[in-house]
Amino acid sequence: MAWSLNRNSLKLKLVLHFALVFIVFMIIVSIGFFNFLLGVVPSTNSADYRALPVIAASIASEGGRLVVRETEELRAVKNGSSLWFIVLGSDGARVSFGTMPAAFDSVLASINDIRSLDVRGEDGAAITATLRETDSPVGQIRVLYGGKTPSGSSAYNLGIGLRIVFIPYLVVPLILVALALPLIVGRALAGVKKATRRASEIDANSLGVRLSTNGVVVELHPLVNAINSALARIDGDLTERQRFFANAAHELRTPIAILQTRLEALPAGSVKDRLLMDVGRLAATAEQLLDMQRFANIQSLGEVDLVSLCETVAADFAPIAISAGYELEFDAEVKSFKVNGDHSALERAVTNLVRNAIEHGGGQGRIHIEVLKDGTVEVADEGPGIPEPEREKVFEPFHRTKPKSTGAGLGLSLVHQIVQSHRGHISIIEQNTGARFRLKL
Repeated sequence: MAWSLNRNSLKLKLVLHFALVFIVFMIIVSIGFFNFLLGVVPSTNSADYRALPVIAASIASEGGRLVVRETEELRAVKNGSSLWFIVLGSDGARVSFGTMPAAFDSVLASINDIRSLDVRGEDGAAITATLRETDSPVGQIRVLYGGKTPSGSSAYNLGIGLRIVFIPYLVVPLILVALALPLIVGRALAGVKKATRRASEIDANSLGVRLSTNGVVVELHPLVNAINSALARIDGDLTERQRFFANAAHELRTPIAILQTRLEALPAGSVKDRLLMDVGRLAATAEQLLDMQRFANIQSLGEVDLVSLCETVAADFAPIAISAGYELEFDAEVKSFKVNGDHSALERAVTNLVRNAIEHGGGQGRIHIEVLKDGTVEVADEGPGIPEPEREKVFEPFHRTKPKSTGAGLGLSLVHQIVQSHRGHISIIEQNTGARFRLKL
């Protein structure tokens, strides 16, 4: 599971805050439980638990006998205390230190039959004893020890005695919190992630799509509903603009057609030719505006063979290209390459690229249409090319590299729009001469 270290991460905040509250709660409960035990458990105890490792470290073997070496640690424990102990080796050998109370003589006589022992008395009483097994320099030994050491502390001894309980009691829940809480929070936010993925897929071709509140926590429902309301407003505005765009283009068609008919009826002359050229440009612009509205959304998805499509476009434009002074060539690295798309839209995209090459290729040289083995379509000419600063701008509506060009600057913008609606990419590839457009779906 992925962790977000962003301090604004909701998951991280929930986990950290809950963990902090849980830790404080565990500390308070532990302190209360410990104080409760101090109140109900007698404050008496046998020799301090810290004496046991000191005793074990002082045991040595000399000539097969156990001996006690008074180490500095043992002398420190012995001073001012009534510490005594008897050590029993695994082979039956034993050694004693200090004065054992006579009350334990019967215990010592049956020591081999006793597994553990804990005898307590009032503070300072001699009748205190503990029997423990531990490791030592001479191997495993059993130690019967008693008395009161100067460093003895009921609280300390109680804590040492309960360490086996308290450590798992504190550590295990914290580990469970660290592992389980992120999973729990992650599952609780799974609906939000799903809605986020859905929102990232919404584009101009997703009119009417809304985010679902299924699986989203109730606290975030107002946010999802607000986003849906915003999408509804955007859909309405976009639909209205598209309707206006289409109506304007349609309304232009009729007066342009009437004007062209009347101009054709005029006597021949240079003025008539210039006017007809201007009306033709106006008609082409209106047609391109209609195309932009028509192909703003994918009309019908289906299987499209890019090789066959480009071959058809090349055949249709061959006479036009030749009459304009070009050689038009078509190549394909594969016999067929099929994609899922809108046939009419993709055909218009390739058509506009070829028409752009004819218009801006300089009236000479070769126009090359090629389909690569990965389905990439390239259209190249040998004209003056496109300057580096202009390469990103040529796909903007109404942008023209030559101010006096007869075009309206909508052809490449329409190509870009169609490619984007197919989740593809259109780019200009640098070459020595001319322009090369690469269309990749």
